Amino acid sequence: MREDRSASGNDRMSPASSEDAHGDRRIRGATLAIVNGNVWGAPHATAVLADGERIVAVGPERFSAERVLDAGGLAIIPAFNDAHVHFLSASRSLGQLDLFGAASVAEVETRIHRYAAAHKGGWIVGRGWLYSAFPGGMPDVALLDRLVPDRPAYIESFDAHTGWANSRAFEIAGSAARGVLKEAAMESVARHIPRPSRDEDLDALRAGMRLAASRGIGSVQEAGGGQDQLELWRSLRDRGELTARVRLAFDLTPKTDIAGYGKPGPGDGWISTGILKAFADGVVESKTAAMLAPYEGSDEKGEALWSHDQLGAAVRAADAGGWQVQIHAIGDAAIRMALDAFERTTTGRRHRVEHIETPDPSDLHRFARLGVVASMQPQHSDPAVTGAWRDNLGRERSERGWPWRALSESGARLAFGTDWPVVPLDPFASLRMATRTLAVDEAINAWTSGSAYAEHKDREKGEVREGMLADLAVIDLERSVVRATVVGGRVVYES
Repeated sequence: MREDRSASGNDRMSPASSEDAHGDRRIRGATLAIVNGNVWGAPHATAVLADGERIVAVGPERFSAERVLDAGGLAIIPAFNDAHVHFLSASRSLGQLDLFGAASVAEVETRIHRYAAAHKGGWIVGRGWLYSAFPGGMPDVALLDRLVPDRPAYIESFDAHTGWANSRAFEIAGSAARGVLKEAAMESVARHIPRPSRDEDLDALRAGMRLAASRGIGSVQEAGGGQDQLELWRSLRDRGELTARVRLAFDLTPKTDIAGYGKPGPGDGWISTGILKAFADGVVESKTAAMLAPYEGSDEKGEALWSHDQLGAAVRAADAGGWQVQIHAIGDAAIRMALDAFERTTTGRRHRVEHIETPDPSDLHRFARLGVVASMQPQHSDPAVTGAWRDNLGRERSERGWPWRALSESGARLAFGTDWPVVPLDPFASLRMATRTLAVDEAINAWTSGSAYAEHKDREKGEVREGMLADLAVIDLERSVVRATVVGGRVVYES
């Protein structure tokens, strides 16, 4: 009978081994050997052996197994773990209008014309426009009316905090308003867009998982709305179709009845929950991030989405109920509010602040002291998308943005992700941004062991060592190429 593999790695027994006719070490029942590589975090180790879902050996030997994958001298790392992603909405967007990277109005117009010509009838739905593409930082209804005059159109900004609708969409929504929609106001139009069917959502998740596997990603942490997605993920799991592990964050709003979620459960090896997601503020680009001082050349400071006492009380209630909490906080005032909310919570819960784009320097030391995880997305700092961000903050505040190095040096735990679809699902692009100030190993650790720590899975994944889950990626760091991705000991992508 096959040994029980549900216990922690420290409790497992090593299976018997032998040598085959070629002198390769073969472990009885081993299902996958990755050989001829460079094992991350294990000097001199060149191979990894898996038996089922678990790593059973790491070393310099020429392992043999039912399946042998030659790494060709590339790095064998823990599979990337995206600590902050909007996986379902991003997967849905794969078939929608994509304006990400369009740097001018002319390019925006071209992409909309091409998409509209190829997709006749119904709503035009898309996302990704950059504030910097438009004079004054915002698009207007007249432009979209000209581009799409005959049917409703709704296009989210790249950060998903501003909506651009045409007049036909406003008419369908029964709204007399005409203009860009910020934050909660977006829903006034968005709720009228036809919803995908269950089968369409399942197909979207399948497409998203294929993309994730091709990028070396073995785990994703869904940052909100998880309570509405459990059935979809469980259906794919029960069909044996999951190629990525998922953690689902449930929504925490000022109106949330936490007791209605019940007690957080442990989940299984593929789907877990146990975390609540709150928004403390918006984003810098639309001046909805909550700041301690006004935006550059403005009297606006943005507004927090909770009162200080209200957020603190909600976090304490969640903490007392056994829930981990993650708080979206971008502006320095919102970041301080989030840290204040965590000040009187249970040590060891690993509460998290998400994004941390422009913290006040005096708050940086609090992350380590409070045991709060710094969950950050390095691609957000790409100069290609930060024009409006820098203009709104001014030179002094923008130069101290995204301080992952200072947080790491202070002893805080970093967890990296993409925030897809805000930016592309691309760990390599993230690493390029992060390594402007971090060492490569620090950045990869934030993408692997750091993200595993952030979801309380650091005893299961995030390292390449015996007893851990066989979630691995074979990558060429220099060329930003994935050779293969393995999840649960199964090859889910091979170039």
